[in-house]
Amino acid sequence: MAQEKLIVYDSLPAKTGLVLCTLSLPLWGLMAPVALSIMSIGCIFALFYGVIHETIGVMGHCLALALFFLGGVIVTGMFSESNISVSQEGLTLPALTSITNKFDRFIEWSEIEKVTLLGDNLTNLNSLKLHIKLQNGGYAVLGLNGLVANDVEYILVSMANWLPAKALDSKLEQLKEALWNANSANDSNVGTLLSFTSMWEDELTSRFAASAYVPLNPGQKLQDGNLKVIRQLALGGWSAVYLVQEANTKLRVLKESVIPPRVNAKLKEKAQSMFLREAHLLLKLEHPRIVRVHEHFIEDERHYLLLDYISGQNIRQTVSLQGAFHQLDVIDFAKQLCDVLQFLHSQDPVILHRDLTPDNLVIGEDGKLILIDFGAANEMIGTATGTLVGKQCYISPEQFRGRPSEASDLYALGATLYFMLTGRDPEPLTQSSPRDLERNIGAKLNELVQTLTAQDLKDRASSAAEVREHLLSL
Repeated sequence: MAQEKLIVYDSLPAKTGLVLCTLSLPLWGLMAPVALSIMSIGCIFALFYGVIHETIGVMGHCLALALFFLGGVIVTGMFSESNISVSQEGLTLPALTSITNKFDRFIEWSEIEKVTLLGDNLTNLNSLKLHIKLQNGGYAVLGLNGLVANDVEYILVSMANWLPAKALDSKLEQLKEALWNANSANDSNVGTLLSFTSMWEDELTSRFAASAYVPLNPGQKLQDGNLKVIRQLALGGWSAVYLVQEANTKLRVLKESVIPPRVNAKLKEKAQSMFLREAHLLLKLEHPRIVRVHEHFIEDERHYLLLDYISGQNIRQTVSLQGAFHQLDVIDFAKQLCDVLQFLHSQDPVILHRDLTPDNLVIGEDGKLILIDFGAANEMIGTATGTLVGKQCYISPEQFRGRPSEASDLYALGATLYFMLTGRDPEPLTQSSPRDLERNIGAKLNELVQTLTAQDLKDRASSAAEVREHLLSL
């Protein structure tokens, strides 16, 4: 049987309703049954003496009292059933929230189409609600005012584990980040009092019990205690990203990759060779707009890359909060990204990023972009498993077919510019035109995005330097 965690949902409406039901208990819980008994006896006597009209009247009153009593029991039960349970199968929500889901309290993870965070003040849980949209058209709204911060974190992490990324509102990740930051700010020794440590130990271990890959838990140490896992930042397939503490002082990011054991020896050797080669290349990279890779090591047959931790919001989070960027800002960002791509593509051998997306671009303290992730680990896993590398909306046709080139990074650049200008992900494998959504976008900037996302390689820009020259003309 799957592990299940019970969470107390202490909502004000439920408490108020339960108090009212309790106070009115003498009316519906005692008087109604007594009156119903008396009227039932009277109904029998009336029927015995053949007084049909009176009998019908008495029966009507009996039915009304019975419904009144039954209604009191049902309403009290709904106010009483206010707990939440979380398991690998799904969520069991408070009874009051099930009204819009045909009174079905249990929701399987596979039934959820979208989870949206309602409310903007992430520091005030009392003002926030989770809107859970189901594939059958039903929905449930869960107010976070009835939950403590630790339990909210638990639910958010559960959703991140058991729901696909497309089903989650980007604001959920921001809320999880805000809650964790609040926790760590109250703890003088960061990482020692993490509210969902037990979750990683219980739920994730249970989730991956049938698999050879179990992610690291908070508190776990590597390199003879030099690196301590603070929390998990991302998880997918056979890889994970963690926030770690180095030598009990600096925060770093650790990328972990595991080659699935079912992979044949030839592919495994190829994947390992590819990862080692690119890891060594990344260690030599020094660019102000690229996150610094400090170390590559192998421990327990798992590959690790240790990178700088860059605080700040990524492009997706920023757009979610403030909307699409002004086109002048987009042009400035595009120039910065062209410099980065030109630097990567000029290496010997050429380094392809393969995963340029709004999620991998953080706005630094100086207002400029920093590229925080590389596709090296993903490429290794992709080679070993035959799965696609990169996010669907930002993958070029040739990369989709497994033959990426410098032009593939330019395609991802165009798709990313489209997101910055419109606030929407582009259609996969489609030439993008941001002006179709935002008519005030300049014609030349629109043409540049179209050129970058051209499906045919011969119609696409040839280099990052060429794109930068075009941007200067804008």
